[in-house]
Amino acid sequence: MGLRTATAACLGIAMLSAAACDPLTGTGPGTAPDPKRYIHSDPQARAVVITLIAGYPAGDYQFNYNGYRNGTLVITIPIGWQVTVQCENRGTVPNSCAVVRGSHDLTPVEPGWSTPDPTRGLEPGQSATFVFSPSLSGSYRIASLVGGSEASGMWADLEVTPQGTPTIKSEA
Repeated sequence: MGLRTATAACLGIAMLSAAACDPLTGTGPGTAPDPKRYIHSDPQARAVVITLIAGYPAGDYQFNYNGYRNGTLVITIPIGWQVTVQCENRGTVPNSCAVVRGSHDLTPVEPGWSTPDPTRGLEPGQSATFVFSPSLSGSYRIASLVGGSEASGMWADLEVTPQGTPTIKSEA
């Protein structure tokens, strides 16, 4: 094999590797896991723990929670339940988790209904937990408030209902 052919082969391999590990759009192919793995509830205590992993699994698009984006991850919580959100950032850029009303909100519905400093976010590899208890039914979002993240699809649909049991499912 000549020098030119070897160089072209090495460049081709490098380009394929870079495409498979693109830090801007994801870290490679992957399948979103079953959302039910990320909810644990105690009906007697009226308490639920939701785990949201930013940039997971390694997928074609890292602006997601648990592999779902653009509101395709739907979380339903009854009024009065205590909700603990465990937010973990496995992405390559800062991300956060915050309960907001709409797509243009830059602050949580209530103080403390987010990870610390939600517009700055958690650095890759960091995690944080927050607790909230909704008192009004309605449609909300859990979104990353780091600039550009929510617009890129980094949000889950949060439905607060008058009664029922907590659920998490995919609308994809």
